[in-house]
Amino acid sequence: MLLIPPGVHSKMHPASLIDRTLHSPTTLEVIHTEISKPIIEYVVDCVADTVDYAMGRPPVRGHSHGRQASSRRELAKFTNFVNTVLTRANVSTPVVLTSLVYVDRAKPHLHIAVEEWVLERVFLGSLIIASKYLNDSTLKNIHWAICTGVFGNRDVGCIEREFLQVIDWELSVSERDILVHHKISAIVYAHKHHSAVE
Repeated sequence: MLLIPPGVHSKMHPASLIDRTLHSPTTLEVIHTEISKPIIEYVVDCVADTVDYAMGRPPVRGHSHGRQASSRRELAKFTNFVNTVLTRANVSTPVVLTSLVYVDRAKPHLHIAVEEWVLERVFLGSLIIASKYLNDSTLKNIHWAICTGVFGNRDVGCIEREFLQVIDWELSVSERDILVHHKISAIVYAHKHHSAVE
């Protein structure tokens, strides 16, 4: 256990319960990354990879650009869904990162019986759980339903419960879990650099 000497004031990081100096600089960089188009594309690819794995599809190299045309159309629709939900719900980067940890955690246990809206269900389940886990005050399921524009209140409750069962209610998230997605910073940097060159 780390004890802070008397008289020394600690500055807790607002996204954790420990002193900000104890966090990896990479973690701090990742959680302060703004949600942008490259982040949304990264989320889409992570969810699509998990769903493909669960359905026994071969992994796609190069992510969404290497997928079949029908799959690309489905991913375009899903990308719009992700963007809409993140915008309407005003979701923070730490919530998105935590939802990605939950998607990773679900990957080996996910069994998909119904293919319809599968990408949206996996994404939404992980996002709602991450938001509720990290925030004292969060949207109610009826508000999540409104944010989706697709699912009803009962659907949202069912999606949440099913996802919790898939991850066996394992909600804790470590810095190591978050750092699996450290490449988000590089993706955003590359996108900004590429945009500046054009």
